[in-house]
Amino acid sequence: MEFTEKALVLKVGRFRETDIWLRLFFAGRGVVTAFAFGGSRSTRRFCGCLDQLVLGTFRVGSNRRGTYKVLEEGTLLHAFPGLRRDPRKLGLVAHCLKFVEAVQIGSQGARPVFDLLLETLGTLERSEVGAELLPLLFKAKLTFEQGLKPDLTLCVRCGRPAWEHVCADHAPVVTAPSGAGLGFSVERGGLVCASCCDVRGDIEAEPLSIGAARALEWIGASRPADWPRLSLEPEMRRQLGRVVDRFVAYHLGLRWEHGMYRKI
Repeated sequence: MEFTEKALVLKVGRFRETDIWLRLFFAGRGVVTAFAFGGSRSTRRFCGCLDQLVLGTFRVGSNRRGTYKVLEEGTLLHAFPGLRRDPRKLGLVAHCLKFVEAVQIGSQGARPVFDLLLETLGTLERSEVGAELLPLLFKAKLTFEQGLKPDLTLCVRCGRPAWEHVCADHAPVVTAPSGAGLGFSVERGGLVCASCCDVRGDIEAEPLSIGAARALEWIGASRPADWPRLSLEPEMRRQLGRVVDRFVAYHLGLRWEHGMYRKI
């Protein structure tokens, strides 16, 4: 089967003397590995297309037995020069690309994640997003796009509105563990109200201040273009980071260790 489609290059490697393999994220097919035979010497078929972080239109075929994909031709669309000139931004991009690759996105659900990734790259190229925030925001948003968006309205234990027992003058960042805010159930994927957080034994909940819960709600409704204006206090960021990391580990089976995502 042969097809031509827009894709972003996630990873590039060499084998033998002139051949290259690429991991490509296609908008309609998800992540695909293809081989560009003679790619390191080709200036006509793949001009500027065989580098990581390249958006291009690629024509892909198969070998005679249909056992692997062969890259036939590529046309460069965008190389994100604003990102390539900034080592700090490139580090943030690498984190996002590794997460996309680790999730192993197939054809179903690929389009919204592809659009999210391009929006993230475009936003980062044009604007500043904090190094401590971008991986958190991207990881949370991509996970939500996989049909795992948490319920942030009703308490997952008692079924009542999760916010009804929250005092109006509650501080946005709370450090006291008991009766001081909301909780988040990683297993059930939703909030635990302040009253149920005081009940022990039947449900495990990560402490979540009111401000952090509101921020999690905002992330679910936001787009990457909104992210540069987000500012979080350190304790709020710590709570959100722990909740998102545990949520990803539980529902996607992925954990960040030693500079890469590992299956658990």
